[in-house]
Amino acid sequence: MLVPAYLQPGDTVLLIAPARSVVPSDIQPFIQWVELNEWKLELSPNLFCIKDQFAGDDAERASDLHWALSHPKAKAIFSARGGYGAVRTLEALSHLEGNLDVWLAAQTLKWFVGFSDMTTIHLWLQKNNWASIHGPVATQWGLTHESVQNNIDSLTQTLKGVRQSMSLIHSQVVHLKSFTGQLVGGNLSLIYASLGTPLQPIATNKVLLIEDLDEYLYHIDRMIRSCKNAGLFQDIKALLVGSMIDMKDNAVPFGKSPKEIIMEAVGDMGFPILFDVEIGHDQRNHSVKLGCDITFDCSNLIQEP
Repeated sequence: MLVPAYLQPGDTVLLIAPARSVVPSDIQPFIQWVELNEWKLELSPNLFCIKDQFAGDDAERASDLHWALSHPKAKAIFSARGGYGAVRTLEALSHLEGNLDVWLAAQTLKWFVGFSDMTTIHLWLQKNNWASIHGPVATQWGLTHESVQNNIDSLTQTLKGVRQSMSLIHSQVVHLKSFTGQLVGGNLSLIYASLGTPLQPIATNKVLLIEDLDEYLYHIDRMIRSCKNAGLFQDIKALLVGSMIDMKDNAVPFGKSPKEIIMEAVGDMGFPILFDVEIGHDQRNHSVKLGCDITFDCSNLIQEP
């Protein structure tokens, strides 16, 4: 796995919006954080473009992703927000460069940071052996809940190469045992959308992360079972289940929670399942390095520099 250099004062970092649109006021707290860490921020040329719900049309967003990944000096790329659009952005980028994997191999290694819809880009980077960071998007610096600073600190430390340890005191662990393995995955809906495509993650002998937001319970059941049928859970080291919040139900209840859905589908497969890991769309969103090893010592999740 190719692991980018950790950030130092004076490094150049970039901000792009591969999915939904943003306005300047959305990112002011993020800009202040970049300045506090003495990094040099460059905004992508089309950052504040708007086309319907997107940050510009597909070609404009693809142009910005191209600009960021091919930037000769930048050490990190931050995502402005999630939403929907990254899959269209990658498709438009392929119109510019043809074989994206060949093109990416010629670019200077740098961190890509984001989550939710950015899972599509993470999956592409994982496929090409680039480590990346599943962490907050820039609009979240302006939130006001009590975990905002903890989330910012977690990302700051991850970018600077500080050893990270996440307590699982509030988590439920099924099939408790220690493990170490390469971390892959991200948002369940985007993993589900990748099935049967070149972006489908290879999770064999790895640790798989899933999380999601605002889905019908029967959709969760469909996605978990489709992932199982596609072999995604076969021979994995462990399953990390991040936040599964704001779930919806029909007038006739589905009758099972996300935890029950997952246990019913894969609970007998024998690998450790860690529920309620503080990663994803809930208030606590701990940053983790995808493509890098993660260790569970039966009480904490640990990632070394």
